Amino acid sequence: MGIVIFLLVLAAIITIVYSIYKHSGYQKGNIVLHLDEWYKDYNKYVKAIESELEEQGKEVHYRGDFEFEIDGKSYILHPQIVTTFRVPNQRTILMPKDKS
Repeated sequence: MGIVIFLLVLAAIITIVYSIYKHSGYQKGNIVLHLDEWYKDYNKYVKAIESELEEQGKEVHYRGDFEFEIDGKSYILHPQIVTTFRVPNQRTILMPKDKS
């Protein structure tokens, strides 16, 4: 009986950790940015993303409708609001288009 309970708890922990990892954006192929400012204006947000990626040496073009071309590959913007120590932060996740 103790082993069954242990396995159920272990499965629950693994499920929770996987869920957190999956939604954090830190997966292979994704580009994750933490910008210095909080952007409410979408056009300024896009410009900040382009600027940050260009500073990293990437070639960036915004195609519209949340889609970017970065170094010849298509990415879809998935903005997130995450709370760390009760402080909300804007996380920018760019996922490869064929992955979403």
